[in-house]
Amino acid sequence: MINRPAKVKFVAFYLCAKAAALGGCVLSVHFWPDTLLAANGLIEGLVPFIGALRDPGADIWLAPVFALVDVTLGVGVWLLQRWARTLIVIDLTWLFGRALVGLAAVLIVFHGAVHFQNTSRYFTVNLMASLITLAFLLDSDVKRAFGLRD
Repeated sequence: MINRPAKVKFVAFYLCAKAAALGGCVLSVHFWPDTLLAANGLIEGLVPFIGALRDPGADIWLAPVFALVDVTLGVGVWLLQRWARTLIVIDLTWLFGRALVGLAAVLIVFHGAVHFQNTSRYFTVNLMASLITLAFLLDSDVKRAFGLRD
């Protein structure tokens, strides 16, 4: 029996729950088309890349792709596959690094013209979950569980 650290279980559960939420949005729109606006809002909140496209028609079609990716990564993390951990760490490191550099550049170049807006609750949840996920996957106990050295 594989002894998974609680942090690995959390990351796998989060990814699978996110995939289930995306799949639920797709199913709700399929069976109840009037839920499209609410589903699009949730999809864009869970996958900011989809929201950045600014095409509400694409939300419902791209959600299954991202759900498949999330469930694949979630199962990969659950099974302690190095490739899944590596992909998630690279993706989140790239995301946060790019965001920090972009924010710094905007604050330097447009110092007086920057006005922060209120973000959606999904953005905050996604941000916190991503930071926690990255911290968990970089933890030394988790790295050992994946067969990596500290």
